[in-house]
Formats: sequence, C-alpha cells, structure tokens
Amino acid sequence: MKKLFLLMLAFTFFQLANGQMAKFQALYILNFARNTSWPQEDNDKVFIITVVGDNSLASEMRNVVKNKMVGSRKIEVNEAATASALPKSDIIFLGESKSGQIGQLVSAQSGNKVLIVSGTKGQCAQGAGIAFLPDNGKLNYEIHEGNIAKHGLKVAPKLYQLGKQVF
Repeated sequence: MKKLFLLMLAFTFFQLANGQMAKFQALYILNFARNTSWPQEDNDKVFIITVVGDNSLASEMRNVVKNKMVGSRKIEVNEAATASALPKSDIIFLGESKSGQIGQLVSAQSGNKVLIVSGTKGQCAQGAGIAFLPDNGKLNYEIHEGNIAKHGLKVAPKLYQLGKQVF
C-alpha cells in the first residue's frame, strides 16, 4: 500500500511539473509573438498559433492567450497531429513527440512568414527559429537569427539577449 501511495505521489508530482512546463512554454511563446515584427499586411487578420503534437501545451496556450492580442490582432490557437498540411500560421510549435518531423515542417513552410518554435533542444540546427532548452525544471531557449530571417521575420534584440544564440 505504501509503494502504491509513493507511486501515485510521484505521478502527481510529474503531472504538476509537466503542466507547469506547458504554462511556461505558453508564456514564452506569447512573448516571442509580441517581440517579433510581423508583416503590416496581416494587421487585420487573426494571429494564428498552431501546436503540433502537444495537447497539454495547446490547452495551456488557449488559457494564456485568452483576451490577449499580438499588436491589434486577436489570437487563435489550433492543434495538429502532424507537421503536414498545416493551416496558415504565424507561429508553429513542434512538440517533442513530433521532433522527427522538423525537416518536413521547415521544408513545407519555406517562403512563409512563420516563426517555427520547437520543444526539442538542438532543433535550430535543423531549421527551427527557436528551440526550448528545458534544464532541471528551468526553461531556456536557443535562437537562430538566420533561420528566423529566412522566413522574412525579425525579432527584438532582447530575445537574442535572453536566449542562447546559435549559428
């Protein structure tokens, strides 16, 4: 009985930590959105964030962006099971479980003004603009200026200062 209790306690702690990480990632993504220069011609359109392969982040993202704006644009959060055939999006987050699809995603989004954010360390080397670096419960990110520029976007200098720049 004691082992079962300890196992349940550990599982609950893991779920709490996992949920907390999703909340932090959602807040970071909102911050990335607000600190990126988006095309002027899109100012009258809804700002779309698509989350691929991470239901908990998509749910948390909806909570975080409720009644929030990116500039003058309302925010909508979509979910997708895979990185193929995605709707036009301003930000695409690729969950860790779908990290093997980064090449396909980057290729499919070539020429689109989109910020690709990955939940997997090291994916800037494969084309992501930003990749999260979870480290012992702390959340950091790596950022690749060249990959962001390939998609016709610019981010505020403070995002480079706060993250780990990779080339």
